[in-house]
Amino acid sequence: MRIEANRIRLFAIDVDGTLLDGSHRLTTEVKDAVCRLAASGLEIALATARGPQAVREIVQQFNFAPWLICFSGGWIGELELPSLQPKNVRLDLRIPNRAARSVLAEALNQGVEPNVFTPETWRVRSLTEEIAEETRIVNLRPEISGELLPDSTEPSKIMLISRLEFAGQVLPRIEKSINSVCAVTFSKPNYLEVLPFGVNKAGALAKLSQTLDISLKQAAAIGDGLNDLEMLNSVGLPIAMGNAVDLLKSKAKWVVRTNDEGGVAEAGERLVHHQ
Repeated sequence: MRIEANRIRLFAIDVDGTLLDGSHRLTTEVKDAVCRLAASGLEIALATARGPQAVREIVQQFNFAPWLICFSGGWIGELELPSLQPKNVRLDLRIPNRAARSVLAEALNQGVEPNVFTPETWRVRSLTEEIAEETRIVNLRPEISGELLPDSTEPSKIMLISRLEFAGQVLPRIEKSINSVCAVTFSKPNYLEVLPFGVNKAGALAKLSQTLDISLKQAAAIGDGLNDLEMLNSVGLPIAMGNAVDLLKSKAKWVVRTNDEGGVAEAGERLVHHQ
């Protein structure tokens, strides 16, 4: 384990449930630990289902600009400080408009209001309770519009959030109906993420590591959910949070404290110690 950690040059960090605590805050302990890693020369990448807009508030708390793997791997770039405008965009994959329209039609037919994202926009038809809760989590408000795909827009992601008590029934029906036109994954039990085919965090991390001329054997990744599994399986040092699902813990070489206990800070301390 010591040999592998000594070679780490890139650290990919999931955001919700990992970098942020249970109240979706970046604690001082975790922020300082990540800044120390960046100052030591490690490349830092935040890997998240969120879009670039929804990580601005996080990025501006750092004293450096981390790489961003957004939309679960569909977008790679940075946010320039202090303007927080995208720069160095290395990947920007989209759902074809025709496929996106079929997803929207199926969601609405099943009574689920869609969230439609591009790197610059978040559009909804109305604020359901579930969408309103998401606005509080990411501290960002969507544009309310009757036209979710104006001017033949090709979205980066469509997110379907159902009421939790209906999620186990309605979302699998939608998933089965649309999985021939888009990639689908669950980020939470009631969150169905609809993405371009081939998009995942592992693929994006592989592209980023190639861009940086860093072997994936020299990369560490940390996460808590099943949508982090492929990413952890792809790196030399997989790390699971204490609050991670059991399968993720079984694949990890390190299991650290929970996100409410500063698990990323613990991982950072161990990385610095072993570098």
